[in-house]
Amino acid sequence: MKKCLLLLGILLIAGKMPAQYNEVLRNKIIDLKTIVDAKTLTYYGLDFSLLKYVRPKASSSDDELRKYLGAWFEFYQKEIPPRNYLFRWLGFKHYNFDSNSVQSRIDSVAKDWVVITTPEVEMEDIALAIGSFNLKADSGLGFVIHPVEFNHIEENAKCYFTFFDIATRKILWITETTGNINGNGTSQWYGLAMVECTRNYIDQVYKKNIKK
Repeated sequence: MKKCLLLLGILLIAGKMPAQYNEVLRNKIIDLKTIVDAKTLTYYGLDFSLLKYVRPKASSSDDELRKYLGAWFEFYQKEIPPRNYLFRWLGFKHYNFDSNSVQSRIDSVAKDWVVITTPEVEMEDIALAIGSFNLKADSGLGFVIHPVEFNHIEENAKCYFTFFDIATRKILWITETTGNINGNGTSQWYGLAMVECTRNYIDQVYKKNIKK
């Protein structure tokens, strides 16, 4: 009887896990030592230039959805302010926050960003996006977040978290996580999903690989 109860408990816990911690889909470490040894980090915020919204076009127009982009971005910034939370989580001694170079790219969301099927974003796509950044700094360690998919069908978001060498734009470590939509009303949905993506990355990936 005790064995049955124990097994049932394990199954119940396992059944709850996906709702609490979404599975990390990709995690490619290329040069962890450079990241660990770095004393200063420049954070470039969120780049929306690769973002797609997965939903049948018949049910939503571009204008109907695009008007929420600013609200989702602002919600994320409010929940995870760079200096109070993100910098503290990452644990570097010195930080720079260059929001103007990349975050203005929220305006570069493609006109055909509403799609019917789930798009596939590769590391090469992220590398090309980083290569196109007009950065003020010419050396050091950079960090950027790419929300690449808001999925109305699966009710989740997908984001890439990338460390890169500023001088060469070479990717040093790239990770993809997902986060579930939530909140009171559409204006919070994908803001909260991006927050969960970030927390999943910090708790389930970053802290397990980096000790500063």
